[in-house]
Amino acid sequence: MNTKSSGERQYASEAMAKRRSDILETARQLLSEQEGQFRMRELASKSGVALATLYNIFGSQNELIGQAVIGALRDNLTSWKVSDDVSIPDQIERRLESVVGEIFRKPAYARKMAELYFLPDSQSVVSDLLHKVSLEEVSLAIERLAERGMLAEDSDPDLIAREMVVIQYAVVARWAAGKFPDEQLMTRIKHVTLGHFAGSLVPELADTCRKRMSELRAELGKLS
Repeated sequence: MNTKSSGERQYASEAMAKRRSDILETARQLLSEQEGQFRMRELASKSGVALATLYNIFGSQNELIGQAVIGALRDNLTSWKVSDDVSIPDQIERRLESVVGEIFRKPAYARKMAELYFLPDSQSVVSDLLHKVSLEEVSLAIERLAERGMLAEDSDPDLIAREMVVIQYAVVARWAAGKFPDEQLMTRIKHVTLGHFAGSLVPELADTCRKRMSELRAELGKLS
């Protein structure tokens, strides 16, 4: 979908850009305080703007919340940078540790993020926005791996990156729904990510990933 969210529009004046930024910060505070739920009228009151202004700027409550969560993701996640000095599993795990650390720092954001990502409304752009911000650095890292000849010959870097993001959101969504306890989230998200990625790497690197997966399975067994 190529529709651009109202929340991503560029503003002509610094005052308008600051107003948008202040609204999003207030929304993040309400998300944290109220476990991912708030009324637009309440946000308007706390932000000192008319209710109609919120809808004019962001289009809908879901898009506004999506923009608030995206801002937090961009500001706080550790980059995944390809390095010859660090193994592929370690590089992936460092990124995932940053993701999970942010989830537990702001669990209300994470639960709302998982809910919005899997919105059934095909006309909504929120899931596209969340997917895009999660995909940016993952795609870049996988492209660098491809350039270095680390991916299997028939691998599709774009498809790998997109599927990795969807898989990770799916694990977070299961956690948000209470399917497993907090202490298992880190291990589960590492295990499924490495499992998906292993099939796309050259044999030597794939074996390294699979060895690490075995260790993670053992860790998960102790946590179950």
